[in-house]
Amino acid sequence: MFAKLRSRTIIPRLNRSLFIQTQSTPNDHALKFVPSGAGPLLPADVPGIEVDSVKDALVKSDLAFKLLSINDKKISSVLIGSDFITVEKSPNLDWAILKPQVFTTLTEHLSMGMPVLKEEFLNSLKNKDKIKEDEEMTEEEELLMLINELIQTRIRPAILEDGGDVIFLKFEDGLVYLKLVGACKSCGSSEITLKNGIEDMLKYYIDEVKGVVGVKDEDPEIEIETTKPVKKFDKIVVDELPPSL
Repeated sequence: MFAKLRSRTIIPRLNRSLFIQTQSTPNDHALKFVPSGAGPLLPADVPGIEVDSVKDALVKSDLAFKLLSINDKKISSVLIGSDFITVEKSPNLDWAILKPQVFTTLTEHLSMGMPVLKEEFLNSLKNKDKIKEDEEMTEEEELLMLINELIQTRIRPAILEDGGDVIFLKFEDGLVYLKLVGACKSCGSSEITLKNGIEDMLKYYIDEVKGVVGVKDEDPEIEIETTKPVKKFDKIVVDELPPSL
């Protein structure tokens, strides 16, 4: 009476154009993996996301969870950028062992078109941005915005090239608190980057800046400053400032 129903297994469509390159970084324990053919890894308005524990990955990213689980948790941190993923390993394990496993994990996840960030985490980032847009800004917040614009347009691009990223945490008593992540976090030249590069530029253009403080993972948690974009700074920062570091 009824036609026999056949169960169907839906097989995800593979992205066969995916190709992953590796690039060295100033940190011997970190490699930058650059996938092509996968599209943007993050939305344009989302900064780099660092994940340095399995617990953190459970909230932020399934891909980071897979990477951090490689070889009995021998991966110490993962930085997801707009078009790259920096993987930092434990010092006591060789890349010859870990690199093929990282390649396999990235290829399987990205070729299936699976999201890089968890939807709930991505929505929470968007909600924070919405709150910032609804707030009026004070003169202090405008200063924070200018500092942030300098970091985003003149400093971050050079650091991203090296497989790292920089996070603006807060500005207090003339000091800019920053956190280097990814390949730059444990790089031997990180202090030089902070003092000779970032600090010099910020002090030159912003009189209120007296210095830069690098925040380490083991430091007490510092609340990240949140500011609303200020349109009157847009032209100044993009058109009139000198080339990046």
